[in-house]
Order: sequence, then C-alpha cells, then structure tokens
Amino acid sequence: MKTLIPFLLFYCYASLHAQNNLVLKDHPIVSADTAISFYYKFTDQRSRLYNGKEYIGYLPMEGHPFFGDQDLHRGTVFYDGLYFDSVNMQYDLVKDELIIQHFDIFFKLVLISSKVKEFKFLNHHYKRMIRDSVNQLPVPTGYYDFLHEGNITLIAKRTKRIDEMVTDKIVRKIIEKNFYYLIRDGVYYPIKSYRSLLSLFKDRSKEIRQDLRRNGLKFRKNREGAIIRAVKFYDSSKK
Repeated sequence: MKTLIPFLLFYCYASLHAQNNLVLKDHPIVSADTAISFYYKFTDQRSRLYNGKEYIGYLPMEGHPFFGDQDLHRGTVFYDGLYFDSVNMQYDLVKDELIIQHFDIFFKLVLISSKVKEFKFLNHHYKRMIRDSVNQLPVPTGYYDFLHEGNITLIAKRTKRIDEMVTDKIVRKIIEKNFYYLIRDGVYYPIKSYRSLLSLFKDRSKEIRQDLRRNGLKFRKNREGAIIRAVKFYDSSKK
C-alpha cells in the first residue's frame, strides 16, 4: 500500500499536466508536496462530477431506453463549470437524462441536468437548451443533438417512450421518435415532411432533390440522412 500511494499521486499529477498540455522539463522526479497538492486538486475536480443520484433502471421490456445501444461509451461532458473527458456515459431518451458510470463501477449516476451544458459521445454533440421566462424558446427544455452548425443550424430532439400492452401479461415496448428543427436567423422551423424540408430551401430545392437522388437518399427510408444532406448542401451553396 505504501508503494501504491506515491504511484497514484504521481499518476494524478501527470494526468493533470496532460490535460493542460503542460510539459515537465528538467524535473524527472516530482516532489511529494507537489504530487499531493495535485492529487487533492484532481480528486476535488472529479468529485464535482460524481454528485448525482443513483440511476435506477427499468422493468424488462422490448428494446432499450438509450441513444445508440445499451453499452456505456467514452465521452466528454461540460458539467458544473468544468470539462471532463474519458467519461463512461449513456443518454436515457425516455427520461432525457445523462447517465455516467460511478468511479467504483458498481453503479451508475444521473447527472443533475441543470449543471450539464453539453456532452459529446458516439460522434454526436448534445447541448442543453433551456426555455424560461427570459429565453422564450419555441422548443421545450432538454438535450438537443446539434447535427449541423453553420450559417444555419440543424438540431434533433430524440425521444423514446414506453408503451404497455396487457394481454395475458404486461408487455412493455420502446417507441422511438425524433423531431428535427432548422434554425435560421433565430427562427425555429420544424421539419416534419419532405415537402416541409424543401420549402425551407425554395431557391435550391431542385438542386437539393437532384443531390439526394445522386446519393441514394430517400426521405421516407432515411429521414435523418436526407435532412442532414439537404441542410449541408444548402449551407455550402451559400458560402
């Protein structure tokens, strides 16, 4: 144990330096006092992340409540004023909650939503948007997937709900639904159909239809892919 503690202290010290892109020069041996001070700084920062409530799962059902799959994935979260990377996380779409694995790995925590500014994992970037008396957003408070950010912005609100059917037993099934919005000049435009998508780009609708056909994207079969392609095509044509 005596040999383990100095190693942990040095590891925390080195980790902090790596996160801040600092390079140790001409100091092959880190003093005990310096290592200890960094250890306490490191553990104090991490303790600000692990302060949510315990995550309680669901009764057996068809499907799962998470974005992507049921596994934990490494990601980055801006929480309580600090960035934390290499965090094992899941996004519960039923409850609209960000879940992380506790450092002792035996249980999971629900992060306090009001302290989450944004998080990134599975190549997606989520930001928390707040609708209140000051910020009169036309969309409800929650986490939104920012699919494109440029002169125009495309966001998605991903949701899941649990449907119950009672026959000889109770059957629970996950139902998924996504909502898409184009933000242009501060105005939010819901994209509910292929027609509503093209109506947002009337001056380029013909070119967009041709581009989608060339890339084999059909709105009915791949709604999200078609929307993203159309938005990026239009935005690039305006540069």
